[in-house]
Amino acid sequence: MKKFLLFFYLFLSCLILLISLSSLVYLYEKRTKIKNFVFSNIQDDYQEYGDDIYWAKELMNGGYILHFRHAERDKWIDVTMYDALESDLHDNEVDGSRYAENDYFANAVCLNERGKVQAKAMGESLKHIGFPIGVVHSSVSCRARQTAELAFGGYDKLHRILVHKGPYNEYEKERVSSIIELYENIRIEEGKNSIVSSHNSVVTCNMFVNNTCPPGIELEEGGFYVLKKTDKGLVFEHEFHNFNDFNKVFYQR
Repeated sequence: MKKFLLFFYLFLSCLILLISLSSLVYLYEKRTKIKNFVFSNIQDDYQEYGDDIYWAKELMNGGYILHFRHAERDKWIDVTMYDALESDLHDNEVDGSRYAENDYFANAVCLNERGKVQAKAMGESLKHIGFPIGVVHSSVSCRARQTAELAFGGYDKLHRILVHKGPYNEYEKERVSSIIELYENIRIEEGKNSIVSSHNSVVTCNMFVNNTCPPGIELEEGGFYVLKKTDKGLVFEHEFHNFNDFNKVFYQR
């Protein structure tokens, strides 16, 4: 009987030891997987944020075209109809505007109150860091013009072709060709960036000679693309999906 109990306790001790070792191995493997997963995510985040850091600082040297999406507007589902009224139904020149801020449909096409605050804040941030702004081109649309005025200190020239695709019945190939021609003729002052205050759907990946344009290209209000003119054509360099992706680079703690 004593031998049996001794054998039983020995067997039980070995079983407990085996279970403990298995648990330790499991916990170690799980911890390693978690650590690798977190480290991998940190690397991915750093890579993405690292690109933002590089390009934010690179833009301080000037030399690029920055295509901004206007600040926030109220989301009217039939906004394209009112955009057509502003861009086409007037007696001004082709690249003129009806100046909808003075018209009955202002709330449809202009910045809302939050958009005005957003654009002013963008302007204050750019001024604070001494951001080098050269010539400013704008869509004839009220919200694009207001963004240019509040964020970039005004605009030098208006362009009907910079209105988004929605209001128009047109051939995509001809539209893209016109946009490329405009961008290739934008003057870039030494040490400054040229600004385009415009919309989503104006910039498309088939404008560029390189293949770094992201699929499903789209900006939040206040976001912008970094573009470059080269001898071979327009190059897509980087996307700041929203303005804060750019702005936070200059605030550290």
